[in-house]
Amino acid sequence: MGESVEWTDPEALPREVEAVCAEFLALADEAVPGLVEGLHLRGSLGFGEWYAGRSDVDYVAVLTRSPAAVVEVLASVHDRLAAAYPSPAFDGIHLVGEDLLAGPAATPDRPCTLQGRFLPAARKELTPVTWHELAEHAVSVRGEVPLRLWRDAQALREHTRTNLATYWAGQIDALDGFRADAGIADVAWVVLGVARLHHLLVHGRLTSKNGAGRHVVDHFGEDWRLLASEVLAWRVTGDPVGLLSREELVDQAVKFGRLVVADGSGRA
Repeated sequence: MGESVEWTDPEALPREVEAVCAEFLALADEAVPGLVEGLHLRGSLGFGEWYAGRSDVDYVAVLTRSPAAVVEVLASVHDRLAAAYPSPAFDGIHLVGEDLLAGPAATPDRPCTLQGRFLPAARKELTPVTWHELAEHAVSVRGEVPLRLWRDAQALREHTRTNLATYWAGQIDALDGFRADAGIADVAWVVLGVARLHHLLVHGRLTSKNGAGRHVVDHFGEDWRLLASEVLAWRVTGDPVGLLSREELVDQAVKFGRLVVADGSGRA
């Protein structure tokens, strides 16, 4: 059996998360004292979910200097961090306070990290989802999220529809095209990913991956209960239930994904 959730104290971060955040801040403070004025966690952690070995640490680091001016410093910090903590993945973006007020569309490319890889300038996570998660579900390790943080519900919906019809449609096609190589992690990525977006289009609010799993049955019905049960069991314990074969899991995930994309594209 895999590991189950280890986060039992709502007043404290999971130990792996606390360790990697502390190391990042220590390295940044050593390199340029005062550089990082805010470190805020989003994604699953913002919804109170953490599963060792399957959850990432999604962050927004707020800097006191232009990220472009300290890009080499950030690259060195993240290289050292990745060497010390190859997991969990520390994925996120570096912004300044003005970005938080201006919103994603008005923010230029910023340094970010993806699966331990540092990117000097990219638009990863420069989306309405990041800003809304910060406003509604952030876990602040250092500093506070500004009260006047940019938010736009309509922009969030438009981004969600576009993301569903483009990125996620492509992910479903990729799963369909590589069925022989796909496993439960690939199935869960697609099923929970599209269900999260669909939940927002239906209910007008963000949800967690576990919430997305419940939405599968709540909205689409009992035909999809086994699929939802398998992916949620894997997310929580590291093992699927085993009521569906790998081939059945992939087949249902592809069918479900396409159903969600078609339904979501018609929602205003």
